[in-house]
Amino acid sequence: MLDLDIDRGILLVQQGEEDAREGLIKKYLPFILKVTARTCKRFVYLEDDDEVSIALMAFNEALTKYNVNQKTSFFSFAELVIRNRLIDYFRQMEQGTQDIPWSSLSREEDEQDSFTAPIDKLTWQKAVDQHYEQEIAEMRREEIREYSEKLKEFGIEFKDLVKESPKHQDARISAYQVAKLIFEKESYREYLLRTKTLPLKNLEHEVQVSRKTLERRRKYIIALVIIFGGEFYFLQDYLEGLEG
Repeated sequence: MLDLDIDRGILLVQQGEEDAREGLIKKYLPFILKVTARTCKRFVYLEDDDEVSIALMAFNEALTKYNVNQKTSFFSFAELVIRNRLIDYFRQMEQGTQDIPWSSLSREEDEQDSFTAPIDKLTWQKAVDQHYEQEIAEMRREEIREYSEKLKEFGIEFKDLVKESPKHQDARISAYQVAKLIFEKESYREYLLRTKTLPLKNLEHEVQVSRKTLERRRKYIIALVIIFGGEFYFLQDYLEGLEG
């Protein structure tokens, strides 16, 4: 589940709070390992693989450099940094490669390798922006594919969500609260995973929403629970507007 206070933690890190830095690295270690494994296309182990050490340093770098005012989520930014650093590492391991390491794009001008000097600064920045946008677009597409497959396990298609999503913000917030309750209550969550349906009998006594409304919003509520329970970092941005 997304920690909706992640931005506050990052601000503490950037103010020099090392305890906050260590806490975030420890908390999101599963995320770091997942991104590393995806990039390496194999299982990785914390104490055995150099790639994990590189990914940890990259995540640490992302904590320092992330701008909390930008629209892109921290997790998509951190994934990009981790992937780029690992790609740099893979290239360094190959003999005779002439590729420019993308990690150099984030360095200060006086730290860049000498071969970048002749490149016009504006041209260089455009290349950085284009690469970043391409990476983010691919991440979004991959996440949507994964989410779509997960929805199908519950008999839900994207077209269902477009049709059944509440039209009013109050109704969306209400559905969000129900979904959050289901995700956070283990018995409800297990019931949903086992039966692929909502625990309506219990919910109608615990929430201020009628059974009829719960049934009508079933697919939308389940779709939100799936976002809570999965590592859908782009989609979780959507949840931030539904806290109420």
